[in-house]
Amino acid sequence: MTAVVLPYRPRGHAARRVFLIVACWAGMSGCVYYNGIYNAQAAAKSADSRLRRDNETEASAQFQISAEKAESVLVRHPNSKWRARALYLAGRGAALGSQCEKGIPRIHQYLTLAGQPRDDRDRARVALASCDVRASRLAQARAILDSLIDSPNRTTAQQSRIWAARAALAMGDRDAVAVYLQTLDGNVLQWELVTASIEAREFVRAESLLILRAKQGDFREEAARSVREMASRGEWRLAEHIVNAYDRARIRDAQRANLHFLLGDYSLRVGRDSSATQHLFAARTLGSRDSVIARESSVRLALLSLPRMTALRELDSLLALQDSASLRTTFVRRVSEHALFVRMLEGKEDPTGAALFLAAEVARDSLRAPRLAQSLFLRVAREVNGSILAPFALHAAGTLVPDSLGDWHSRIIADYATSSVAARLRGEDPAGAPDYIAAAELLRFTWLESSRFWVDSVRKLRAPPPKSAFPVKR
Repeated sequence: MTAVVLPYRPRGHAARRVFLIVACWAGMSGCVYYNGIYNAQAAAKSADSRLRRDNETEASAQFQISAEKAESVLVRHPNSKWRARALYLAGRGAALGSQCEKGIPRIHQYLTLAGQPRDDRDRARVALASCDVRASRLAQARAILDSLIDSPNRTTAQQSRIWAARAALAMGDRDAVAVYLQTLDGNVLQWELVTASIEAREFVRAESLLILRAKQGDFREEAARSVREMASRGEWRLAEHIVNAYDRARIRDAQRANLHFLLGDYSLRVGRDSSATQHLFAARTLGSRDSVIARESSVRLALLSLPRMTALRELDSLLALQDSASLRTTFVRRVSEHALFVRMLEGKEDPTGAALFLAAEVARDSLRAPRLAQSLFLRVAREVNGSILAPFALHAAGTLVPDSLGDWHSRIIADYATSSVAARLRGEDPAGAPDYIAAAELLRFTWLESSRFWVDSVRKLRAPPPKSAFPVKR
């Protein structure tokens, strides 16, 4: 049987492509359209689609492609009938692709042409205003954008409102931002407003915005940064609201674990043990078993008893119970290094008591073990007879037990009446006391000397083991 070969008849997009190729053969104008304008318009359409989904990063890349394709038409065929369209695509694409130095001249050339479609002219003006915003010509940008925010073209109106809100945000007019966005969801800009509010220390505004983002299940790194900033500034109630809102949101467990860990870690640093326990336990539960957050949360929970410890041997016993993976965590390594420094200072032969005093300060400030610190401060006053640091040590020990602070003050005034500490407690100028400068200089000298040895020791502990000179046979 003889095979019958039917002629190929392209359909749909394939037919259009064949037609355009034939058009190229028929005349130069068709080649200009197919090789440049068609591809530039396709990239611009793709970019606009991404803008509507608030994906500005990908949209910017597509706009750059659109501008490059259109620019090639302007360079190779400056007098073709597609010049106006090429100017529009090249200018708008470059402007919205963050290449304003290329886009602005092309947009100005396009806007001088008569008879161009209104929608295209308006979109070009929005792109031009976006460059004004980037160049901090904010009032000029808002004047253009305010005239376009009620455009019948939905895309033009949306982009006008978004860029007008950005201009208002840069001007510090955050109340106007809400007005511009009242008809939009504007996820991208909402996050920009969150960032601006955090930077301006307007934490209440940031919290309300993040609660709305949480209800939408919209999580970004800015949420974690906001919790971190609020916790570091002592805005615990606002930080708790945000973490709890995201805990109820439909986001990944790893993201929820990260927020709980951040708040738990900051709570632990300032002695908010109850809050730390709650959030670190949640972080450990939500994190996968072998994740960094799960391990870091576990060791922090295990070391929550640090504030109650009175001797370093208790810390050694606790660390001995941890597995090898936990011992390699950042938190345990930091605790171990600070404990090493306390040991080095405590064991140093120093008749002035300065090393022991510094050991107490490290225990208090770095290990956050106030009971251990208090016992070391008291040893300075008890064991180093005649030390000029004795009244300073008694005062520091007293601040760690506020209930008995009055008794400590009375003892300092009675036993060390000539000290600068006693003078300060009596309301006198301490600068005239003989120990006022001597004590500070003694501590400074001892710290510089001891910390140098400690840093060298830590560096040796962190150094990787040397490679064997002889390869191991397998």
